[in-house]
Amino acid sequence: MKKGINRILGAFIMGTALMAVPSCTDTWEEHYNAEDTGSADKTLWELLEEREDLSSFRNIVSKAKYYRDEGRPAFTMNGSDTVFYTYKDILSGNSPVTVWAPKNDALTAEEWARYEQMAETNAYNLQQQFISNHMALFRKTMTKTGKETIRLINNKFATLDYDNGLIQKSAIKEKNIGASNGLLHIIDSENEFLYNLYEYIKFSGVVNTFKEYLVQRDTLIFMQGSSIEGLPDANGNPTYVDSVYFQDNLMFSRSIYDPTGADSEEEWMTRMKMFNAQISIEDSAFVMIVPTDKAWAEARAKLAPYYKYADAYPKMNKLRDNPETKQRITIEKAKHAFPCEFKYGTTDSLQRVNIDMDIVYPLVFNARLQRGNGGQDWRNAQQFIENYKNCKYLLTTTGDTIRDVYDEAGNLIWSKNSLFEDGTVEIKEMSNGIAILTDSWNYGHNYWMRDLEIEADYYYKNETAGAGTSAVYFEVNNNATANWINQYGKCSRQACLHVYNSDPQAENVIVFSLDGSKLGQANVMSAKYDIQIVVVPYWYSNTEEPEIEEIQNKFTCTLYYWDEDYQNNKYDGYKYQKKVTTVTEPYKNEKVDTITIFEDFQFPVSYRNQKYSYPFLEIKTNAKRADIRKGFSNSFKIDQIILKCKESE
Repeated sequence: MKKGINRILGAFIMGTALMAVPSCTDTWEEHYNAEDTGSADKTLWELLEEREDLSSFRNIVSKAKYYRDEGRPAFTMNGSDTVFYTYKDILSGNSPVTVWAPKNDALTAEEWARYEQMAETNAYNLQQQFISNHMALFRKTMTKTGKETIRLINNKFATLDYDNGLIQKSAIKEKNIGASNGLLHIIDSENEFLYNLYEYIKFSGVVNTFKEYLVQRDTLIFMQGSSIEGLPDANGNPTYVDSVYFQDNLMFSRSIYDPTGADSEEEWMTRMKMFNAQISIEDSAFVMIVPTDKAWAEARAKLAPYYKYADAYPKMNKLRDNPETKQRITIEKAKHAFPCEFKYGTTDSLQRVNIDMDIVYPLVFNARLQRGNGGQDWRNAQQFIENYKNCKYLLTTTGDTIRDVYDEAGNLIWSKNSLFEDGTVEIKEMSNGIAILTDSWNYGHNYWMRDLEIEADYYYKNETAGAGTSAVYFEVNNNATANWINQYGKCSRQACLHVYNSDPQAENVIVFSLDGSKLGQANVMSAKYDIQIVVVPYWYSNTEEPEIEEIQNKFTCTLYYWDEDYQNNKYDGYKYQKKVTTVTEPYKNEKVDTITIFEDFQFPVSYRNQKYSYPFLEIKTNAKRADIRKGFSNSFKIDQIILKCKESE
């Protein structure tokens, strides 16, 4: 048995050693030179057997199964019987380990009983939270001075205070008891275990809705190098007598999962947003808002009106190329595009997927990336949480900035500080940061239902102008004098779109897609908006002394959008959908100006997070010959289309 466990554990011990990078005070020799003190002819297990004051710890060690990875205890076969390896086998083996063993009176009888019960019902967490929280690879002697940070077998960091004889907060009562396979220290209290943020959500039992969401995105990665290869199969393919997996989660590493593939239906599906933060890593300084089940339910109820989805949507990437093409996808035929098991096939389940993504997406902040008003930064989560009010803005791990919101009169209407204050149940220290447990998801609608600013010069590149109409990218001088900008206004991105026709009396027609994202991912919600266009004077140029012409414009603007009855429509081209039209009042080209063309327009369905489905805006000049003789023009310059969100009553 001992030989078997040494063989099986060999890959684990070396693999963990490679992952457990030594601290700056460690040296290679200190890891691998086995310094024995005292008697070294007995194993660690035999030392535990001799100590009656360690009987409770010894009892748990003998029952605690050894897990190479979550959900997979190591075992061997004895005939037809499965024999699981325990930590008794580890402490009886040859691989060097240091043990900090709590005495019987370090815990209450109830606490020891709870750990004994975990050996039967929650063995993996018994290993992570207790057994391997009291062990480290190699020999860690208490013969130095000062302090040192070490890594325990469960990958948690611990501080050894040599001067005061402490591991973390636990006093080491007996030091450097030598064994043939390591060192034994006796401590007077349990070594404190701290969850990391991932473990807290998954294992604490406090936030079950969040746990369900996170666990759905867990994924196991096979570690071939750490697995023990057996004989090849009949086809010559390798087999493994012991396979090792690394637990990862899709939420950790990327900000957006973009489904791709030859199947055109998959292209329509919802993208999957992550929080782009590996919240299982110990050496981190995260501050994370952790919504309780109550907060999650309230957020779902608050966001639901803005996520009303239709049963079918058109494929606008196909309609761009051929407006009469019949290309649509219905919920019944929809394939889930997430690399996890959650599926949806109804508008309700599609709504739930998208709401939950927007609840989770902005929750994580890296304390080391935040900046105060004075330019200061903070190297750990505790420093940041004490000073967050001094930040100009908060930066999420997805790169979004969250700022205070003011009305037009300059009055504060929403404070970013409310994320850490309103509804807070508890602020909990984690091993890799701080969790803000909250009963209220406090993100203001300015975050999750933002104004959409659509650059006319960009979106023209994705659409075809009307017959006879020419539209060109036009650079403007935003670096002119302050007087110029104050008098005539400023264009965004130093560019606008110049729309004209070779026949000055002909109408100009141009169509814009209102997807609100250069990634082609729609952001328009089933919400109320003021829809505006930002026009630029026809004479606006790169000279500081322009020849100002008294030219007027007027437009007919038509908004095309989908509704719940889309699946009953005969055609899929955008011109055959629901529409609403308005005619603007004549305006003079005196400066860069914003014109509201639709006020309080309520979109009946949401496009949020969908791909290739979005509303359209058609702008058509309507100056007639008589108007042109009076100083009107059918040529114009346009900077932006703005959808200004208005929270529904």
